[in-house]
Amino acid sequence: MTYGRGGRRGATRGRAQRWAVAAVLPLGALAWAAPAIAQTTPGSDSQPEADTTPHQLDKVTVSGAAESAALDTPSATASRLGLTPRETPAAIEILSAQTLEQRGLRGTVDALSAAPGVLAGQLPSSPGMTSMRGFSGGAISLLYDGVRQTAAPLVTRDFDGWSFERIEVLKGPASVLYGEGALAGAINLVPKRPDYDARATSFLLGWGSFGSQRYAVDANLPLDPDFALRLVASHRRSDGYVDDTASRATSASLSARWRPSDAVEVDLALDHYEDDYDTAYWGTPLVPRAIARDPSDLVDSRNGHVIDRALRDRNYNVADGIQTATSDWLRTRVSWQLRDGLRLVNEASYYDAQRRWLNSETYTYDAASGLLRRGITRIEHEHRYWVERASLLSDGTFAGRRNRASLGVEFSDGDFRVPRRFGSTGAVDPYAPQRGLFPVGDTALNFPGAGNRVDFDSTTRTASVFAEDAWSLTPRWLLLAGLRYDRIELQRSVRDYNTGAVTRFARDYDPFSWRLGSVFDLRPNTQLYVQYSAAVAPVGSLPLLSLANSRFDLTHGRAVDLGLKSSFWGDRIDLTLGGYWIEQDDIITRDPANASLAIQGGRQSSRGVELSVSAALTRALTVEASVAALNARFDELREAGGVDRAGNTPPNVPERLANLYASYRFDAVPLRLSAGLRHVGAFYTNNANSIRVEAHTVFDASLAYTLPFGEIALHGRNLGDAFYADWSGGAADQLVIGAPRSLELTLKVNL
Repeated sequence: MTYGRGGRRGATRGRAQRWAVAAVLPLGALAWAAPAIAQTTPGSDSQPEADTTPHQLDKVTVSGAAESAALDTPSATASRLGLTPRETPAAIEILSAQTLEQRGLRGTVDALSAAPGVLAGQLPSSPGMTSMRGFSGGAISLLYDGVRQTAAPLVTRDFDGWSFERIEVLKGPASVLYGEGALAGAINLVPKRPDYDARATSFLLGWGSFGSQRYAVDANLPLDPDFALRLVASHRRSDGYVDDTASRATSASLSARWRPSDAVEVDLALDHYEDDYDTAYWGTPLVPRAIARDPSDLVDSRNGHVIDRALRDRNYNVADGIQTATSDWLRTRVSWQLRDGLRLVNEASYYDAQRRWLNSETYTYDAASGLLRRGITRIEHEHRYWVERASLLSDGTFAGRRNRASLGVEFSDGDFRVPRRFGSTGAVDPYAPQRGLFPVGDTALNFPGAGNRVDFDSTTRTASVFAEDAWSLTPRWLLLAGLRYDRIELQRSVRDYNTGAVTRFARDYDPFSWRLGSVFDLRPNTQLYVQYSAAVAPVGSLPLLSLANSRFDLTHGRAVDLGLKSSFWGDRIDLTLGGYWIEQDDIITRDPANASLAIQGGRQSSRGVELSVSAALTRALTVEASVAALNARFDELREAGGVDRAGNTPPNVPERLANLYASYRFDAVPLRLSAGLRHVGAFYTNNANSIRVEAHTVFDASLAYTLPFGEIALHGRNLGDAFYADWSGGAADQLVIGAPRSLELTLKVNL
C-alpha cells in the first residue's frame, strides 16, 4: 500500500517554518508590553519583593504533613504564576518520587489509582485511562512537563514512575490553562531534572510474581557550578497474569541544565519511550450463568450473564497479536529574568510517535453455537506534534498590593495519520480457545464493508493567547482570574478502500475559556476557596473526528469549586475538603422528533465532595486518608431508537472512592512497615447501565529495610486476592480483571 508521504511531509515542514516565524513575532510584543504588565515597585511597604530567580522546586511528598509542606510548595500545574496549592482555588493532588518509591507504585496507572478521587484503568488501547469527577477519556488532559499532549487518550501509556520527580493532578476544568479537552482536570507528569548541587547515582533492581523484572538508573552529574546533566532510564518486563500476555517497556531521558548568567537558565531534554505487549489482554467476556463453571457475583447484568472465575487466565486474542508504541519527545525551556519581578519563559517541544495494533479485541458469546464471536482490528498511528509557548511573568504590585500576572501565546501543529481496518475472525470455545492467527493481507475479503478499510489523515493547528492574574486585595484575600482564546484549524481526509470514496473536510473553532476564583485566609494556615470556570471539549477526539461529527461545535462546560484547606496541630496535619459541580452541555443526543437524527443538545453533570487528610501523628507514624463521593448522571441523552438515558451514570465512573495508607518507621531498627487499603465503588460499563460492576477493596503492604547504601523492600499487592475489575475492556461486556495476589522484591542502591 502506498501513501505518498513525501509531498505531504514537505508541506508539513513548510507549515512548521511559517508557524515558527509566527511564534517569534509575539515575543517582541510581550517584551514591549512588559513595563505595563509588571508595575513592579521594589521595596514596597505592603509586600516584600518576591524572589523570581529560576530555581528547581523542592521535592514534594504527601506522606506526612510536617515533612512535606505539600500545601506550601508551588505547583506548576494549576497556575503559571508560581502559586502554591494553598493559594489556588482548586483541588490539587501531588505524588512525589519518594511517595511512588515507598508505596511500590511502578507505573503511572498504579500512581494515579493511588491519587485521591481518581480511578485509572489498563485499557489496552490506551494504558492509563483515567476517570475523575464523573468524566473520563478525552475530558482529562495529559501534560508532560506542563506541556499539553494533543488528544490525551491517543498518547496515554503506562509510563514508569521512576522517570518522574512528581505527578500532579489538577481537578476541575483546566481549559483556561491547556485549551480544549481539559473539562474534568489535568494530569501533569513532571520529569526529573538536573541539579547543579549534588552528584548522585541511584540504581533500582526488582523481581516479582508473574516473571516481573524491573531495572532502573538515575544519574545526576553536575559538571560545572552552572551546568548539569541527568540520565534517567528504566526497563520493565512481565510474563503477565493472563495466558501469553508478556510485556516489555523501556524509557530513557537525557536532560541538560545550563545557567549562562544569573538571569538566564536553559533546559534541554530528550525522552524516549517504547512498549511491546505480546498478544495483549483485552478483557474477560461475560457468559451465561448456566454455562459458567465458577460463576462470580462481580457483575450484575440485565441478561443474567456473569464473569466466570474459571476464565480469569484465558486469553482470546489471536496468537500473533501485536501492540507496540514508540515515542520521542524533545523539550526545551529558556527562562530569562528581564529585571526584578519580570521574567520571560519560552518553551518549545517536538513529539514523534508510532503505534501499532493488530489484535482480536472484542469477544461476544453466541448462544446458538456456544462460542465467542471475535472481531479483529488493525490500527497504526504516525503522530507528530510540535508546540511553542512563550509567557511573560510578572511579580510586582498593583494599588499597593502584590500582583502576580502572566501573558502568553502558544502555537501548535499536529499531524496524525491512521490506517484502520475492522473485520472478524474465527469463533473460539471460551474454555478451550484455539486462538488462530491474524488474517494475512489487506483486502476487502479480510475487512469487508464500507468504513472497515480506511485511512485517516488529519492536521490540527492551534494558535492561543492566554492571561492570568493573582491580586492580593488584602493581606488575607487573594483574587484570581484567567482567560484563554484558541483558534483551532482542523483539516481531515478519509480514504475508504472498500468503496473508493475519498472525503475531505475542514473545520475551525474559536473557543474562549475563563475562570474567576478567590482564596481567603481564615487564619495563616487555613484558607477558604471558591472558583467558577468555563471550559470546552470536542464531541470526540479532534484528530479522529468523523465527517458526521464535523458539523458539531465543541461542547461547553462550567464548574463551581469551593472548599477549605488547612494545616494544624503544629502543621503536622494537612486537610483539604471540597465540593464541586460540573456540567457539560451540547453532547451528542438524538432529536426527540426524529430518533435517526443526531443533534447537539444533550447534557451531563456531576457533583460531589472530596476529603483528603495527611497526618504525621508521631515522628514514626504517618497516615493518609481520602474519600470521594459523587453523583454523576446524564441529564439529557437519547440514543439510537430514541431510548432515553436521562438519569443514568456515565460508564467507568465509580461514585465512591476511598484510600487509607499508613507507614510506621521503627526506631530500634532501620525498618519501615507500610499498609494501604483502596476501595472503589460500583460502576457501569455502558450508557444503558445494563452491566453493573460491583465494588471492590484491595489491600497492599510493604516492608522496607534501610541499608548503609540504599534500601531493600518487599511489596505485597492485592494481598487479599480480591477478584475485581478496574475498567471495561474492548467492549461493554468485557471486563479487565485486576491482577491477583503478587509480591515484588526491590533493591535500591545509592552512590
